[in-house]
Amino acid sequence: MSQHYNIVVVGGGCLGSGCAISLARELSNRENSKVCLIEKAVIGAGLSSRHSAIVRSANASATAARLARRSTKLWMNLKDVWGVATPWQLSGAIWIGHINNTAAGQSSWNRLAEAMSENGIDFQSIDKNRAEELTSGHMRLSSDELYFYEPNVLQLEASGVIQTLQEALKLNNVKVKEHTRVISISVDEYGKISGVETDRGIITCDFVINAAGAWSPRVFDHLGIQIPIALEPVYAANWLISANDLPENLPIIADFINQAYFRRWRGSILHMHQPRNRDKAEISAAFRHSHLNPLGADIIFDARNFAVTHAQLNHYDGKVRDRFPSIGSPLYAGGYVSYFDITPDLKFIIGRDGKISNLIHCLGGGQSLKYAPVFGEIVRDLILEKNNNDIDLKEFSIERFYGKSMNELWKENNNQPNPHYL
Repeated sequence: MSQHYNIVVVGGGCLGSGCAISLARELSNRENSKVCLIEKAVIGAGLSSRHSAIVRSANASATAARLARRSTKLWMNLKDVWGVATPWQLSGAIWIGHINNTAAGQSSWNRLAEAMSENGIDFQSIDKNRAEELTSGHMRLSSDELYFYEPNVLQLEASGVIQTLQEALKLNNVKVKEHTRVISISVDEYGKISGVETDRGIITCDFVINAAGAWSPRVFDHLGIQIPIALEPVYAANWLISANDLPENLPIIADFINQAYFRRWRGSILHMHQPRNRDKAEISAAFRHSHLNPLGADIIFDARNFAVTHAQLNHYDGKVRDRFPSIGSPLYAGGYVSYFDITPDLKFIIGRDGKISNLIHCLGGGQSLKYAPVFGEIVRDLILEKNNNDIDLKEFSIERFYGKSMNELWKENNNQPNPHYL
């Protein structure tokens, strides 16, 4: 026997949960308006469980930067947005680039700072003395480096965010169906989705929100919808440090010379991970690997991913010693392999599907946690047909990929700027 829900959300990560919460909260006073969230494992079990939980705004896309700025405010006032608060720390972030890079590289950083200022985001160039002051003299600095400071950067606790999602879903009466796999999606004679078949029964609905991330191709391929998403591995490692080695209020360090993010968390832990790869050849290789991988996105749950290799560990050890010489010999305290879900142009996908009018895509492109509250509001307003005149989603529409081979996408994106600071 089938069940009916007004809105079915596929995917119980940060974005799917955020969409379900925002919609259920808005529809709470409407009779017979129900939201169902389908998750193949448990809430937050995929990439959301291994997220860096850094919420920052600086981005080469002005629209993405404005959305991130709005999302930062929503995270800080989440009690008013979802009914449940989550702890956060205003850490700020120092961005490090090489002053002896090409003139074009240097000017790209300056253009980024100017663009952020024009869009109301505090992202300012600082000198070596200011960087030393912000890090209490514990970080190796060089006259060959450029420093930028973004003060309004939040550090969340990833596990705490998952608990927040669970509480907000329950509080806002979202019907959560965990351990439920989507088998197929039915389309009626008008070309609209009419139902979702799962391994636990059929659900009829008025709207479907695709928040399945890297599982999206498997879920929607049979509808003829091209969703180019691949998985890029990212290594994370924790180092046990003395409480005296780094200040408790150490800003997040986005080190684009060592290609590493550093932050202090959970007492005396220095956590680090690599940024997304910007090299076009490496991005295309990630897509080739995804097509050859028999596990598909289920590789995320592979138990072997909860350890970092010795080669990667030695590589990271050198990065820690280089940037934080006062630590001495870093003590490894555990690590794991996570993944970025990436598109060919490294931008997220959000908005209505170009072929099926009652299908909405909400895919984070490796940045799901950061945008969860604001994407939830955007999807809510799209379904309820509220005006969002200040947001132009064309840049992130799935239609930018329609009718193009992967070779065409690589050629097209090779002609576009792809700055290292994205």
